[in-house]
Amino acid sequence: MLRCRLALHCIISLMVLLGDSLPAGAQQTAVFGPISAESLTGVLREVTVPSGNPGIGDVISVLTGLEVATAPLGSPSGGFVYSYDEGVGAPLRRSGTFGPQFVERALTTGRGTTSFGLNVFNATYDTLSDYPLNNLRVATFRGPQPVISSSTLNLRLRSMTAALFGSVGVTDNFDVAVAVPIIRVGVNARMVQEEPGVGTAVLLSDGFSTGLGDVAVVGKYRFWRNRDERSGLAALVTLRMPTGNEDDLRGIGAWRTMVGLAASAELGRLAVHANGGYEFWSESVTLSNNQPGPFDEVWGLADQVQYGGAVEVEVRPTLTFTVEAMGRLVRDSGRLDTVSFNTQFSPELGVDGVDLLQVTSGHLRKFVLVPGVKWNLGGNRLLSFGLRMAQADTGLRDTLTPLVGFNWTL
Repeated sequence: MLRCRLALHCIISLMVLLGDSLPAGAQQTAVFGPISAESLTGVLREVTVPSGNPGIGDVISVLTGLEVATAPLGSPSGGFVYSYDEGVGAPLRRSGTFGPQFVERALTTGRGTTSFGLNVFNATYDTLSDYPLNNLRVATFRGPQPVISSSTLNLRLRSMTAALFGSVGVTDNFDVAVAVPIIRVGVNARMVQEEPGVGTAVLLSDGFSTGLGDVAVVGKYRFWRNRDERSGLAALVTLRMPTGNEDDLRGIGAWRTMVGLAASAELGRLAVHANGGYEFWSESVTLSNNQPGPFDEVWGLADQVQYGGAVEVEVRPTLTFTVEAMGRLVRDSGRLDTVSFNTQFSPELGVDGVDLLQVTSGHLRKFVLVPGVKWNLGGNRLLSFGLRMAQADTGLRDTLTPLVGFNWTL
């Protein structure tokens, strides 16, 4: 921390010594960069190291990768549900609705029924633990004056996910699906370091990456159904493989297995669904403030609780309206907060305290609402629209995330 403070002081002082070569009015402001890095984690690390809070870049990287990798991809199930009717001698459609966008329904698609789909999300993140990303005060050094230097990070984080789905009914009661996310993550970072009476330094860095996220394999077994097969209970198992690159914020580097239950009930034009499950991680994800000695704390992020519910209304035979509510909880994940240290770090520089943006104890909680529609384009083709609306979020948050999807059942 002291080394970073000295580096910051030297950078700004050197900038001022060179001020005579700069245009009038700009002598106390210098821009450095963009700083190059081999990965998006490197982008965030390099731009924040001189701030006096060197661990904050890695913290933001971990929390960003966690959000991108654990965000729901959407239900991979086909929109049309069939079962073989022995009296008719042919498969018949059993549900009048097309299924929720995210919450899994207990109904299975039917033996031999195959479907393919695509969901596209576009997220531009607004806050991190309720701190605005465009004004993250990561470090403030205090002394005889209230503020003798400060470092503020202006950050733009965005991701676009295209999730490709394939699903097949192995039997009338057992479906298997695969989801392959292709993710593009972009980072634009601007660190503004100010020392009143001395000058301002601006450090720039940016980058983007495109590639695989964590691929999912989903199994659903319906173990109970009512007589007309429009209501039921099912067991869910989802395996997420660590195919996403951790350093480029597209994965978390752990095998994840979610075990859960799904319940569905239909009455006329109305359908209700509920899900719940627990996701086991093969290894924890380390989160550290990266501070020396007693100032450091380390968290091991591991396992996740998931739950959700959905209501569908068949507006007309070709149109279904849905409202969904979903929540997630990552245990022992910590959250960001400003922590004050009043120890006399550096008397020669007049520093007797510092306020740092740090990870503190807590859980990562998320809760969203998703209104949406599914429209039958003709045949067994569906077009869907939705809007993921964040209601409560102690991690990386995008207030409104639009969704466009397509599903084709063969």
